[in-house]
Amino acid sequence: MTTDIRQKIALQLNAYRDLQALRAALWDWVNQSDVSLMSLEKILAAHQSAEIHYTEADWQHLQETGFTFETDEATIKGDLQRLQRYRETKHGIPHEQVAAWLSSIGTDDELPCPN
Repeated sequence: MTTDIRQKIALQLNAYRDLQALRAALWDWVNQSDVSLMSLEKILAAHQSAEIHYTEADWQHLQETGFTFETDEATIKGDLQRLQRYRETKHGIPHEQVAAWLSSIGTDDELPCPN
């Protein structure tokens, strides 16, 4: 039985295209389960079925609307700088602006991402 579970897990791991999604699944396995192989197999299956697959048109639309695609290192550095700036100023983007922007995505009157 263990060999069968290991084979299933190996197949699921090979299917992951996104390292961040795999990390999220492993995080859930370590923090929210009994850390058994059966739990890992179930969590990988659940995460994989929920994984979002973007088309080339989706990526193009995201780029056109101002999303940036940075390396993990650049993202972490930027996030740390924003966190430090928030800690110093206690100023962030108001919830209402973010909610309005999120609600506008996909409409004819799509708003730019607040910053």
